[in-house]
Amino acid sequence: MKISEMKTKSASSLFLFRLTILAWKNIWRNKVRSGVILGAITTGLFSGTFLLAFLCGWMVGTVNNDVETQLSHFQIHDTAFMANNDIKACFMRDAVEEKLWSIPAEVTFRLNLSGMLASPHNAVGVTAKAIQAEEEMKVTTVWKQIPDTLGVFLTDDTRNAIVISKKNADKLKVRLASKIVFTFQNVHGDMQSIAFRVGGIYKTDNGMFDETSVFVRYDDVFDCTGLPVGAVHEAGILLPDLDACKVVAPQLKNMFPDMDVQEWTSLNPMLAFYLSYTDFMAVIILGVFLFALSFGIINTMLMAVLERTRELGMLGAIGMNKSKIFGMIMLETVFLTLLGSVVGIILGIAIILPAMKTGIDLTPFMGDQFEDFGFSSIVYPILTGNMFVQTIVLVVLAGLLSAIYPARKALKLKSLEAIRL
Repeated sequence: MKISEMKTKSASSLFLFRLTILAWKNIWRNKVRSGVILGAITTGLFSGTFLLAFLCGWMVGTVNNDVETQLSHFQIHDTAFMANNDIKACFMRDAVEEKLWSIPAEVTFRLNLSGMLASPHNAVGVTAKAIQAEEEMKVTTVWKQIPDTLGVFLTDDTRNAIVISKKNADKLKVRLASKIVFTFQNVHGDMQSIAFRVGGIYKTDNGMFDETSVFVRYDDVFDCTGLPVGAVHEAGILLPDLDACKVVAPQLKNMFPDMDVQEWTSLNPMLAFYLSYTDFMAVIILGVFLFALSFGIINTMLMAVLERTRELGMLGAIGMNKSKIFGMIMLETVFLTLLGSVVGIILGIAIILPAMKTGIDLTPFMGDQFEDFGFSSIVYPILTGNMFVQTIVLVVLAGLLSAIYPARKALKLKSLEAIRL
């Protein structure tokens, strides 16, 4: 490289450094105006970051709650069962269990019996899940939702015990150890009535699940069903995490080509839709915040340019070309945007981190309305690296776009006319 070229590059780098220092100093010449726009950007980014974390935590928490209480990651049924919950549409447990040993997952087998649960005061329609308590506790978390004072999850020696939700306990006006009767139709079409004692009362964050689901021991109801020995209606499969579903799904479908293998996304497609669009909606929400802030940034920088008309004209007169003036205005805008964004994001993180542990309880604002539709009332915000990348990209983009109009306005100034002003 020639010495002249090295000197030219060195001079360019030095000028760029000085231009950057000048741009930084310029934004503090009017501290009140810069402070106002920084406050607006900080507030906007704090609100956007918090809202994104809240939305992400709400959807992921709702999905995890549904998976851990009722859906599991996969369910296996006879092909005719899901159409109308036909009690005859069963399969043999041993045939399925033998093939599932190769899958790294917890598995539970259930009978799903649709019927009527009645007390002396009322009656409700429910699905009784006939289970083996030990294996069910490895797949679902319902047992964790039973307070110490409201019984256990079928793990004691109580004969014909049943676990019901608090909602159904209130409807039936029963309490722990109360007697209730479950009536259903067996495979021969005969009505069967079995008396149970309330052995546990649970409450989850999914009101719809609570209203329709009760748990009984498999052995307590099997003799009344008329089904062949070893028959079950459902296999619930819980994997280590949601990401594992992509790997296991084709394996299960290959293992059971003649059975109905459904992932949680098929069992609750609306919830899967909400989760898949969470990232998209996050970008939209943050984009709206930054779009609104862009007008404030444009207005501030335009005022700064108009107030410095004489100064910018002088810079042009002494030899600073239009591209350098354009770059200086762009740098000033980007500095304002980035500084406000950094403060806003830090403030958001400071508020979000404690909430990630304690959760945000929405019950005082909406009661149990969210739970009635299957959404959790307690939200644990989630911060992800992808969220920060999206935020930084959108902030830089908003800052650059907001700087274009004020910078172009500065380019239209004629040096001689500006000096005379």
